[in-house]
Amino acid sequence: MSYPVKFYSISPELIEVHWPEKIEEGILLEILVFEKTIMEEWKEKIRSIHHGYQVLGIQLKENFVAHSCMPSLKELWESSQQNPDLLPQRQEWKFPVCYDRDLVPELDLYLEKSGLEHTTFVEKHTANAYLLYFYGFLPGFMYLGGLDERLHLPRKAIPDKKIPSGSVAIGGSQTGVYPMDSPGGWYVVGKTPVGFFQNGALKLPFSAGDRIRFEAITRREYDKLVAAENFDWRKTAYHG
Repeated sequence: MSYPVKFYSISPELIEVHWPEKIEEGILLEILVFEKTIMEEWKEKIRSIHHGYQVLGIQLKENFVAHSCMPSLKELWESSQQNPDLLPQRQEWKFPVCYDRDLVPELDLYLEKSGLEHTTFVEKHTANAYLLYFYGFLPGFMYLGGLDERLHLPRKAIPDKKIPSGSVAIGGSQTGVYPMDSPGGWYVVGKTPVGFFQNGALKLPFSAGDRIRFEAITRREYDKLVAAENFDWRKTAYHG
């Protein structure tokens, strides 16, 4: 399936390509193929490239003008649609998550508002492999799609001043992991010992198009992983 797209010259150095305003895997796959095509064919032209759910933004180097590059970009779009083999290899990763209510006291508030039993919630939250659409909000924050509709809960009207790193949370129709301490309006429902930083640097092996699966662990297992001197997230966030 090919979606209708529109091209916009936002500024002399910025082009945006817009897909229909839906959150769909098919749109993401088209974006990824087109993004890879641009990165391979326009190496000398682009300063940066990024995407959201439905928009692909292309920042050009100062020697190139968006309006003049538009015909060539549309040709690239047509060619990318005929070459689905350009789709990046996708992987599935597993994150250990502890849903202990003493460790995550806010889980009780989420369960109260959602009307779900604890066991039922954990079963549903760990049942799906969530599709990573893109990173945003703050470095390393994954926007994941595929949350069961029965787990949806509107974001808080007043955000928390600090959500600890490693918090697994739900906001609206999305779920995700806070990679660092941050303000936020999502409900914290679990904790993962998986760290996103190594020696102070953000390390993200997860790419758009990958899938993230949460695997429930006990409080004892969580504490053991956190306390382990040789703990390495790569041994727990692993290929499925």
